[in-house]
Amino acid sequence: MFSRTAILVSCFVIATSGFNARSSFKNTIQDAHEQLTKKIRCWEPIEENIAGNDFSGEHKLSEPIYELCSYMPDPKDFSKGYVNGVDMDSDDYTNILSFFHITHPRLAMLNVCLQEAYQFHAAGRPSQTAIRCLCKRDGCNLPKEFTAFLEFNKHPMPESSF
Repeated sequence: MFSRTAILVSCFVIATSGFNARSSFKNTIQDAHEQLTKKIRCWEPIEENIAGNDFSGEHKLSEPIYELCSYMPDPKDFSKGYVNGVDMDSDDYTNILSFFHITHPRLAMLNVCLQEAYQFHAAGRPSQTAIRCLCKRDGCNLPKEFTAFLEFNKHPMPESSF
């Protein structure tokens, strides 16, 4: 039979170990602020869908080399999304980045979603439109359906590999 001292020491050890695990917990705002100045990893397709070949649908996380990740839902089927890391030389992202650099301690921007129109054909023909979301946290451009992407970004990003 255990003595009172052994039981008290055991409870103290369990409580202390639980306290250490909880003290490292962070909320979504803290996570976003911590990752604001870091290079991040983005989900990218394992292989390109060149010339309409079948795409395996598999993705991997890049090295931590990006400032922004991109998520584009398929305009005809929101259960599909296209993901990649953003090449900062591909466009001027100054205004987008300014949204993420809000310095209020109780506010953080998680995604900036834009609805864009492109005119690839002659004037007078309909424009093509797309939604593009940009995010600035490690692995934030989860390659799932649009609503799952939005739901996933409500939480701190997991620190372990996905």
